[in-house]
Amino acid sequence: MSHDSTRAVTISSALSKGAPTMSSREIAELTGKRHRDVMRDIRVMLGKVEEDERKFARIYQDSHRRDQQEYALTQDLTYNLVLGYDPALRLKVVRRWMELEKGVAQTPIPSRKRKPAFDVAYRRLLSVASTLPNVDENQRRLMAARGTHELTGVNPLELLGVTSLAAPDDTNYMTPTQIGEEIGMSARAVNLTLIQQGYQVKVPSSAVGSDYEPTEKGKDVGRFFDTTRRHGKGSQQQLKWSPRMVAILRPFAKKLEPVS
Repeated sequence: MSHDSTRAVTISSALSKGAPTMSSREIAELTGKRHRDVMRDIRVMLGKVEEDERKFARIYQDSHRRDQQEYALTQDLTYNLVLGYDPALRLKVVRRWMELEKGVAQTPIPSRKRKPAFDVAYRRLLSVASTLPNVDENQRRLMAARGTHELTGVNPLELLGVTSLAAPDDTNYMTPTQIGEEIGMSARAVNLTLIQQGYQVKVPSSAVGSDYEPTEKGKDVGRFFDTTRRHGKGSQQQLKWSPRMVAILRPFAKKLEPVS
């Protein structure tokens, strides 16, 4: 059976004078019919008894927060509707009304908590993860994917067939010198281009011992690694870049330093 994920309220008092009603969505739920088919049956029945269907129509929001229409029928109209249904299905509706008349507490049909779209949840969590210190881009993606699964039941990385992401290390991130060797630029020219393109800023006497620090834009592709200071006196952090930076900077190589 196909029906909207926003479930019907069991029996309510939606019409004037507090008359108890049963919604078309619950009738569909009880009888196993599609809601649109029940809606059609109700329109036909109301036409035959010369009732204005607008008196019984009301609006609800589906799981995508879109306005949808349903009908709320009184007991006599509900019975009149289901007289043409299979006896076993009709009995379910009759028993539900009998429960109401006897004052038996209804077992509510559990409503599903509305979940955000997984792509929206992932983007928002990725944005939150970007504010965490000392977390590389792959870690942020994994954290956002796990959070998305908790919220929506969907892991976007698994949808793409990605079961793991290699943690960045000193071997797969590149120094400006290494980037320059790939595209024919000096380390100085690479650093200058990184500044001009908004990936880093020059910070003399930085607390981490590096002459450069990544901007917000650069944090997605840059990361600090511990390196040994010149002459082996202690260690300092060096800003290195994702291999993606080779492709990003390649168009600027010929502009700055034409290779003869």
